[in-house]
Amino acid sequence: MDTRVSRGTTAKLGVIEGDLVGEDKIIIQAADGLKVTVKGRTRFQGSVDIECSFECISLDAKRGVVRVKGQLAVNDYIDVEKALYSRGSVSCRTIDVGGKLVVSEALTAEKVDVGGSVDVDGDAKCGKVDVGGSLNVRGSVNFEELDVGGSVEIGGGVVSEEIDVGGILRAKSPLEFGRIDLGGTADLTGGKGRSIEVGGRLRSKGDLRCEDLDVGGVVDIDGTLDAQRAEVGGRIRVTRDLASSERLEVGGVMEVRGVLTGSEVEVGGSLRAYKAILSGSGRVGGSIETIQGFRAKSIELGDGGQAVGVLVANVVEIGSQAAVQDVYCNELRVDDGSVLGRVFAESAELGDNCVLEKIVYTKSLREGERVRYQSPPEKVESLPPFPV
Repeated sequence: MDTRVSRGTTAKLGVIEGDLVGEDKIIIQAADGLKVTVKGRTRFQGSVDIECSFECISLDAKRGVVRVKGQLAVNDYIDVEKALYSRGSVSCRTIDVGGKLVVSEALTAEKVDVGGSVDVDGDAKCGKVDVGGSLNVRGSVNFEELDVGGSVEIGGGVVSEEIDVGGILRAKSPLEFGRIDLGGTADLTGGKGRSIEVGGRLRSKGDLRCEDLDVGGVVDIDGTLDAQRAEVGGRIRVTRDLASSERLEVGGVMEVRGVLTGSEVEVGGSLRAYKAILSGSGRVGGSIETIQGFRAKSIELGDGGQAVGVLVANVVEIGSQAAVQDVYCNELRVDDGSVLGRVFAESAELGDNCVLEKIVYTKSLREGERVRYQSPPEKVESLPPFPV
């Protein structure tokens, strides 16, 4: 038999064996001052204030707001048309709220679907979370999937599969993730996962590790960055070491205050690093600046480029009108009008109007017209050990 609460009334309840049906603008209190338990289903036809903890099989609320001053435990589902506020924890299998969900303690559910916003003061452990507006979890999260149309702010934790956010993602402690797909900006505190794709800016105040990194704008890492494959449309700055085992491509400026290691690196603008060591090729359109040098299988510097710090490679190619310091290589090719410091190479081919401080070679030297040397070229039996 159903228990009914009429519109505008206050009911003191205990354990209800059947269903509970409430009309609009009602107040529910616990007979023992602690908790109401409904062993059946609960249906509200408007707004309700529950001034205690509440437990039921399912909860439906149409055309109103549900406020709970204690813990809310629902075995099956919660379906609230407007808003749900709980001063305690909320646990349920599935939660569907049309407007706002506010939880003062922990949130636990298999599936959460909220049209507006979610605000949780404690931890949140859920399977799939889908929010149309914003999500704010001050504690840590343990999700499988997270899909938010607007902004996300979490205390860190784990999202094992995908994070899909239309606007801003902020994590205040390290985040472990499967895949991040973000339209706007990400502000992390370190973390690790499979892939990150950000349309705007990525910032991390802590070490970050992933397999794939794709950022349309700017990357700022206060720590180390370890990414197998990375593509950055604008600028990247890393305060410690950067490791990229496969390919790293940057459209603008790369600044690594520690050691850059990797395989294939291509930078459209300038590259600055304490030291760079690559197993493959390094191609830089603008300038190269290192303290301890740049070593790779091959190095290519574009027209008008500059290199501060020693370059070491099997093959070094310098564009026209470039300015380069010391070079150690097996094969050197330099276009017209470039200026070089000391060169140690097996073979060298110099374009017209080049200027060299010194060249030491073992096999061949081919010169264009009007090439000048501060000291005469020197052919030797063997080159000194290559640095870096």
